[in-house]
Amino acid sequence: MGAELRAIRLATGKSLADVAAVIQWNVSTLSRLERGQRHISSEAVMGLAMVYELPVERREELVAWANKPVALGWWDRPLPGVPGDLGALASYEHEAARMTEWCPGLIPGLLQVSEYTAAVMRLGGAAEEDVNPRIGARIKRQEQLSRRGVDYLALIGSGALTNPFCAPSIFVKQLRHLLAMSGRDGVTVRVVEAPTPYIFTSWYLMNFEQAGSVVMLEHLGSSTFLFDEETEPYTNARKQLRDMALSERATQDKLKTLIERSDLRS
Repeated sequence: MGAELRAIRLATGKSLADVAAVIQWNVSTLSRLERGQRHISSEAVMGLAMVYELPVERREELVAWANKPVALGWWDRPLPGVPGDLGALASYEHEAARMTEWCPGLIPGLLQVSEYTAAVMRLGGAAEEDVNPRIGARIKRQEQLSRRGVDYLALIGSGALTNPFCAPSIFVKQLRHLLAMSGRDGVTVRVVEAPTPYIFTSWYLMNFEQAGSVVMLEHLGSSTFLFDEETEPYTNARKQLRDMALSERATQDKLKTLIERSDLRS
């Protein structure tokens, strides 16, 4: 709904400030609504439809859409110890038609085993009482990879495969899990060994059927979401990284080699 209303506003040539002034909202409120970060009532939809001078039939269609019952997910219910941004991320993942994650130095979160996740969180300074709730949220997010029609691409820097944050036995378990996931329908894992200017920045690009794209940038203790035209550099980066990445088969062979070497050392 938010994406649709944004598209309508842009088609009319009105800015956020123009519309916010008419309906007496804060610009930030309207912006969050358009980005799907705020619930919108049918009354508010009708008000915006009138500002945009939409035909009666179109107004009624939007109002009917707003009145449809919302199917809540676990992310709509705050979990103790889980950052609020994580709920927004989970809701985007639930709606995304395609997801691409670039991780130069870590195994992507959706492909992590719990022990690896715990080690990364603790090294990152997470409070001990928050670790288990956040792992629980991570496991729920990972269920997205089991839904029908999922299209998930993990582009992983080679450094992530030689940068253990945990005991050797746990890291081998993580590599085995990564290998197993690379063979699942809708999940593609490819390693990037070639030099790349993107080595210092990880990002998560999500594309949708009826809305613009969203990118999540994760920082120390916080995250930022980018929308629509802001995501274009990451769409270009996705193409460049795919072009330079090892093939799926070569990636699987590399993982098998690393696992075999670990087994020999143990």
